[in-house]
Amino acid sequence: MTLRSISVLATLVFILSSVGCVHHDYLRGFRYSPEPALVDVFRKGADNQKPPVSAMVSVVGVRTPDEDAHIPFCVEIRMRFENNGKVPVTFDPHTLQLVAGSLQTFDPPTSRPNEPLQIPPNQVHVITAYFPFPPGHNASSMGIDTLRLRWTIQIDNQTVPQTAYLSVLRQRFITRAIERHPRAV
Repeated sequence: MTLRSISVLATLVFILSSVGCVHHDYLRGFRYSPEPALVDVFRKGADNQKPPVSAMVSVVGVRTPDEDAHIPFCVEIRMRFENNGKVPVTFDPHTLQLVAGSLQTFDPPTSRPNEPLQIPPNQVHVITAYFPFPPGHNASSMGIDTLRLRWTIQIDNQTVPQTAYLSVLRQRFITRAIERHPRAV
């Protein structure tokens, strides 16, 4: 074997093992819709119809534990806040609450960042929240085919509660969509 073929083989092994490691961070079969869920935050008494704040919510996946990154077995959610208004908006990640279809509440999340965020006008901010399963529960026992995420936003010292609903896409629907639109994959 030549030095070149050894380096090519070593590179392929590294790439394949890296892809495998990334793939195993999440349980299979938990892809949620809508992707993302769009929640427009309207303020009471607002005259115009343009929402001052929009939030996009996606379930990244049901994540397996990662001790090195200090991430427990959890549901990982990513949120993007867009302040389209004229005043700063405050979001406190400690207001996040995730409830499963079985009506069981997940433990409070760890988020990155984990402190309240002030989002200036015409700015965007993204957070990731990790909702650990309660002790003794897992993906099967929690009924996580449907999820409800709640949080609040502060606009002009007014608290505005918001909710996003997410549901698991069934594999047969994904397969049918791929069959109908193979170029979309």
